Amino acid sequence: MGRKRAWLVGLALSMGLATGALAQAPTVESLLQRAVERGRQGDFEAAILALNQVIQLAPTNATAFTLRGVAYTNLGNAKQALADFTKAIELAPKAAAAYGYRSVVRRQLQDLPGALADVNEAIKIDSKNPGFYSFRGALHMDAGERAKAISDFQQAAKLFGERGDTEGVKEMQEFINALEKQPAAPAKPPTQATPPQTVPSKK
Repeated sequence: MGRKRAWLVGLALSMGLATGALAQAPTVESLLQRAVERGRQGDFEAAILALNQVIQLAPTNATAFTLRGVAYTNLGNAKQALADFTKAIELAPKAAAAYGYRSVVRRQLQDLPGALADVNEAIKIDSKNPGFYSFRGALHMDAGERAKAISDFQQAAKLFGERGDTEGVKEMQEFINALEKQPAAPAKPPTQATPPQTVPSKK
């Protein structure tokens, strides 16, 4: 999976999804792991079935709603994804990932003000996540805010560099160079969400 699809994976892994009131029963943990594995395999329907079971067992588990939102996003069901991310935020208002993912979905639904508000909140919670700045740069491009887009891509490049992610730095620099050369927007970072590769640990 290339950088242009992988940045959201890094987004989810780096900020740490809030688990909410994660049940102690092993079945919840195993179902979450099964959902993640099915998502990695591209079987998002199976992931949703596992997550439905988690939600039945632990209805306040914010991670389950976030992961199910990611699965629905990959299936193209933006409205259901939006509902799940909103529920996850209600359960865990300090979980940056849910805001980040909801921003992606709101952009797909052409709600740019809502998308910008969500990614701003994600950055407020986790200011060291390069994926958030990269995506906000894309939103500024959508709005024709060239200078703001460049600034966000520069910040994303800086943070990628601090992580030793040379591929991320290179991609951000390509966006910056394209914007500086021609105000017409270059290729945008993707909006297709991909599932986290591991079940986040409890905080």
